[in-house]
Amino acid sequence: MRSLKVLIFEPNPFQLMALHQMLNAVGIYDVLTAPSLASAMCSLGHRGAVDIAICDPQLKGGEGLALIRHLAVEQEARALILLGSVAASLLSDLEPLLYEHRLRLLGRLQTPVSAVLMRGLLDNYLLTPLQPVGA
Repeated sequence: MRSLKVLIFEPNPFQLMALHQMLNAVGIYDVLTAPSLASAMCSLGHRGAVDIAICDPQLKGGEGLALIRHLAVEQEARALILLGSVAASLLSDLEPLLYEHRLRLLGRLQTPVSAVLMRGLLDNYLLTPLQPVGA
């Protein structure tokens, strides 16, 4: 698999580890992990923009939404995978933000995440022409 940089924002340590191992299993080794919004922002500040961010927009305290807004506005990700059950109303609220800032929504994955579905989303990303971050 082509080299991708992926950010996983997941407060549950078990789920975070499982997602990280799943990415490693398909050949993605440049993985930033963040159990909190502060650690996600710190990783982005130190390591720069990512190809794909994975997070649950409905995390308590609004941290998932805050990260998605930051990624979109600052153009620090090319694509996004949403985790968990995302309310239709929330998705319709997110779509204009993602469209305006050209942050591509690859899809949604229920937890526990299926490795087959994750691989499908990653393959879909790789088959699409790349837009430079910030372009």
